[in-house]
Amino acid sequence: MLPTRYSFGLNIDLFETNVLNLAVVVGIVVTVVGDALRTLLDQRRQVILSILQEADQKAKDSQKRLADAQRAVEIARLLGQEIRTKAIHTVEQERLIRKKQLEDDFQRLQERRSQSIQLARQQAIQSVVTEVAQLAVTSAENILLESLGPQGPIYSKQKDLNEIHMRKTFRQLKVEV
Repeated sequence: MLPTRYSFGLNIDLFETNVLNLAVVVGIVVTVVGDALRTLLDQRRQVILSILQEADQKAKDSQKRLADAQRAVEIARLLGQEIRTKAIHTVEQERLIRKKQLEDDFQRLQERRSQSIQLARQQAIQSVVTEVAQLAVTSAENILLESLGPQGPIYSKQKDLNEIHMRKTFRQLKVEV
């Protein structure tokens, strides 16, 4: 038999390695790599948690803004209905006012027309009355002048005075008519 040599070293041959060597290697790997992996996983978990918290906060903010927007839309809808109602009411009032003004204007035109017709009638009547009166005065004057005809020298002075007085009277009557 050959003498066996004892030495300390790392045996890489897996078949020849004993369980103790494997346990040492695995322990070192788990210790070194495990701490780094644990730290990396903890950091990743913190990042994920902060992202989730941010997402939750954004969702709450979005819901609040949505609720505010819905309230604003509802208020705007109510204001729109109120404005529409007021506009309809205002249009109806304006229509009634215009209708009343038209009726009043029509009534005034009817009254003016009646007054114009009445005035024209009165002017026509006055014109006819004036003409008739002038014709009557002229006719009366002619009749009186003929009746005072020539009757001698004594009556001639009286006749002239009567004629002057009569003409003056008829002129005054013509002016008054």
